[in-house]
Amino acid sequence: ESMNVAEDVAAQIYNDATVKEVVEKVATREYKSATEFNADCESLRFIDKYTEYYKDEISDITIYVTNDTISSNWYFSFIGSEDMKKLRWYVPTREKQGKNHWAYAMDDAEKRKVLQLTKTIQNDEGEIIGVLAIQLSTLKTTERVLKRDVNSVLFYKENDIIATNFMPDKTYREVFKTLWDFEGVKGSEIVMQEVKEYLVTYERIYSEDSGIYFMVASIQNTRDLMFDFTENSFISMITVVVGLVISIGLIIIFSEIFGNRIFMLREQMHHVANGEYDMVEPIEGEDEVGLLYQELEHMMKDIKKLTSKVVEEQVQKEKMHTQQKEVEFKMLASQINPHFLYNTLETIRMKAKINKQPEIEELVKMLAKIMRRNISVGDQMVTLQSEIELIENYLVIQNYRFSDRIHAEVLVDENVNTQIMVVPLIMQPFVENAYVHGLESKESDGLLQIHVMQTEEDIIIEIRDNGAGMTSYRQAVIRRSLHEGEAFEKGHIGVNNVNQRIRILYGEEYGVDLHSVLDEGTCITIRFPVESPS
Repeated sequence: ESMNVAEDVAAQIYNDATVKEVVEKVATREYKSATEFNADCESLRFIDKYTEYYKDEISDITIYVTNDTISSNWYFSFIGSEDMKKLRWYVPTREKQGKNHWAYAMDDAEKRKVLQLTKTIQNDEGEIIGVLAIQLSTLKTTERVLKRDVNSVLFYKENDIIATNFMPDKTYREVFKTLWDFEGVKGSEIVMQEVKEYLVTYERIYSEDSGIYFMVASIQNTRDLMFDFTENSFISMITVVVGLVISIGLIIIFSEIFGNRIFMLREQMHHVANGEYDMVEPIEGEDEVGLLYQELEHMMKDIKKLTSKVVEEQVQKEKMHTQQKEVEFKMLASQINPHFLYNTLETIRMKAKINKQPEIEELVKMLAKIMRRNISVGDQMVTLQSEIELIENYLVIQNYRFSDRIHAEVLVDENVNTQIMVVPLIMQPFVENAYVHGLESKESDGLLQIHVMQTEEDIIIEIRDNGAGMTSYRQAVIRRSLHEGEAFEKGHIGVNNVNQRIRILYGEEYGVDLHSVLDEGTCITIRFPVESPS
């Protein structure tokens, strides 16, 4: 890594036009003073940024020139031509003509060897005007070697040891000599030296530009290595055995605790299955058993809620059954033989026809239709169309009775499916109440409208009048009675019966609702689904 940094910095400085211009000036100019020389070096201050930024990799950057009139500073240093020839890195650097050359050279300032990259700087004519030298800071590299656990050495050449973490004796130095005979970039070899056996592991570190390489190697006595291996194996075996014993113990403890919690959960599930909700005891915790109990508790609440709902529905059905029996009892108490009644009405109709009384004839005819239909239907489901016809027949009779005082009409939207099956007498009790309690007292301008509509899912019937209306208190009483399934007044069983039958057949969200304003009128809304109950 350090070598790559040095080569990158060398390339940037070498290719900088300002550097080449300054070096050529410094190499050829005759300086009279240090001030004059330093002024020419001002434009090279950017080099300081490299040494500051890469201080862990680079210790110094120097440009050598042969001009003896300069005074050495941060960037330049004088070196005579004869002195250069004595340096073992100078000749290879000059021969490479601008290419990188790595060497393990002596630092004159600190009087010690350092790793150094050098390359020549030429002018436009190809003449060498200076030599760029970048010295590596070996602290980062040597620290890596010194911190290794095994005996390690970093070489430049056979006799150039850059760093080592032990003091090699004569035997080790003999082993060092064999390293340069190994083939390959990296590998391991067994070396015999003075009846001792050594395991050598090595790797070469190449510089691509210069073609030279460094070598890092670890050297271990195989006897010591086997001893360490045996000792480590024993420690590892003891660690595995201890870990295994602890694991088995933890498994047994966990299994016992988990088993007890599973048994507790099983007991609570048994209580829930038997309906013994009061005997269920909570199981605390955030583990799987605790989460399962939370689900069980949630299920228990749902079961209790469902059971309560079923009981409530059963009570409602019983109330409705009682009310139906009451209606049947009243009908039986006042029942007349149907055939006798139909024959009597038919006789009256014929007499009216003979005596040319068409109004009486039509009234008797409508009354006969209404009574025949109501008696024959019973509890069977009927079509919505038949209910509409029943109301239309009923309104014919009421129109004769009230004449111009009350105007009544039935409106059926085009999209309404009149062939769906509904409970019988779903509108008649409310239409009758509109006349009796709302419109009967009006002397004129009475209005009754029955509007049948259909949405995507529901049938909605509105029975609206502009009669007497009712107070808020009376509305509250009627709504409560409709919700509780009890008649709000004697004689109003049919109205409540319709609401209860709709809710039982279709659900609590359906049924009868009302809105009324005193002295302005009343609107009854009947709602049930388009789909017939299963």
